[in-house]
Amino acid sequence: ALRHTYMLTSALVSFCLSLLPGATFTPRVTPLARAAVLLQEAPVEIQEPELKSNVGFDFVPLLTALKAQDFLEADGLTRSGLITLAGEAAVKRGYVYFSEVPKLPKEDMATMERLWQGYSDGKFGYSVQAKVFNSKKCSRKLEKMYTQIGWSKPDGSLLRWLPGGNAKGDEFIYELEKAPKGHLPLTSTLRGTQLLLNLLDLEVWKDDEFSK
Repeated sequence: ALRHTYMLTSALVSFCLSLLPGATFTPRVTPLARAAVLLQEAPVEIQEPELKSNVGFDFVPLLTALKAQDFLEADGLTRSGLITLAGEAAVKRGYVYFSEVPKLPKEDMATMERLWQGYSDGKFGYSVQAKVFNSKKCSRKLEKMYTQIGWSKPDGSLLRWLPGGNAKGDEFIYELEKAPKGHLPLTSTLRGTQLLLNLLDLEVWKDDEFSK
């Protein structure tokens, strides 16, 4: 109590002195206040998710791209990663059949999702898209989901995408601040929407970790 009284008296004296003509008042910064300022200015460290895989998949390139906020590179690595995880037949043909999606290793898909969400502040990921798709606003209508996550234009046409990310062939957004929630990763619908629908309906997204 005596210490608190001293602090209040000291503050009152300093304030009164500051009212004198020509006086200069320098506020006293306590160690606690200084520590609070330093804590606010300190960069936030993201704890790296464990790179778990049931099939020995190498997640380091994807982790590296996401840590660098290179979402264009991460999107391409995710697409090629799905092909690898789908198995030898998918690797040979160069793309994933929708019927192969339910067989994708759960542990690997969960790791991929943790990486995407962890380095986008929860903004990107397949489960994020699934939540939008299953929301009351979209009612499992792809066209409504496309609007919500920024895959379509005001006239209803889909944004254009071609491999390479060049200005003429790619209209998608790879900047975290500018992209709508759920904008990435991309899934091609050139061969139909079944691949996308199966990705959105993966059982792993129903786990508490991703469904809440």
